[in-house]
Amino acid sequence: MTDSPKPDATPPSPESAAPVPTPTPPTPAPPTPTPAPPTPTPTPPSADEQTVVLPPAAPAPPQTPSPPYRPPLSVRGWLAVLAVVAIVIALLGGGGYLLDRALTQSNSTTAGSATAEPSGSGDSTDATPGTTGPKETVPVTPTGAVATCTTFPPAVDSAGRPHTYEAPNATDGDLTTAWRCQGIAGQSLSVSFVCAQHLATVGIDPGYDKTDIDGSDRFAQNRKVTKVTWSFDDGSTVEQQLKPERGIQILEVDKTSRTAKMTVVQTVDGQPVTNRTGEQFAPFNDVTSVSEVRFTARAGDGGDGCAK
Repeated sequence: MTDSPKPDATPPSPESAAPVPTPTPPTPAPPTPTPAPPTPTPTPPSADEQTVVLPPAAPAPPQTPSPPYRPPLSVRGWLAVLAVVAIVIALLGGGGYLLDRALTQSNSTTAGSATAEPSGSGDSTDATPGTTGPKETVPVTPTGAVATCTTFPPAVDSAGRPHTYEAPNATDGDLTTAWRCQGIAGQSLSVSFVCAQHLATVGIDPGYDKTDIDGSDRFAQNRKVTKVTWSFDDGSTVEQQLKPERGIQILEVDKTSRTAKMTVVQTVDGQPVTNRTGEQFAPFNDVTSVSEVRFTARAGDGGDGCAK
């Protein structure tokens, strides 16, 4: 019997041993995505349903803070308030009394001055009825006018229009007409009313207040009145100083009379005038002209109402 060879009991060297494979770790599987929930599809309202749109809610009203609590006034507080009110009333009453007394004294002084010096200058022009003196006044118109001098004869102006210089021209309300007499002083114009008037003012336009159509200034060319005296039914007279200027110049008189007489005391010369075409005209210095006289009376004390 043949013996089988024995296997080599010597272990193989490392170089000759077969390589041992390194185990590879398993690759993790990717996470499975979570499916999104389905989007609900809006269901359109049926024809039987109505869509209701609500208005936006109104903002809340602002909160008003409550006023701070104030305790009621004590007895001393009320006494102090009453004392202040009493002092104010006393001061107002005293001030009103002093003001009234001052105004009364001022009016008395003014009235006294007017009585003592009736010959005011009459510098005011274009007076408005109802504004002169302490009472309301109304205009009164004379019903007659008579001159004591020889009236200047009729003439024509630069446009060839005839006109006269009779006494009623001074009371016709038209400043472009005039009463004219020969001479430089001493002429008188008397006017009368339908009944006695409580006259408040008299007024004069102291010259021929007209400008012709060719530019000739008749006021500058004629003499101007600078002083007159007024006479009334009771025999009293009042002097009026005048400026050689156009317009009605007023004097307060406070006289009750049915007639008033104006007498010319002083006048000043006229000057040569030149019209628009260059023609020059000599002054009228031998005559005196007055365009208008006017009067006002106390309302309720006569006036034109006495003619009714």
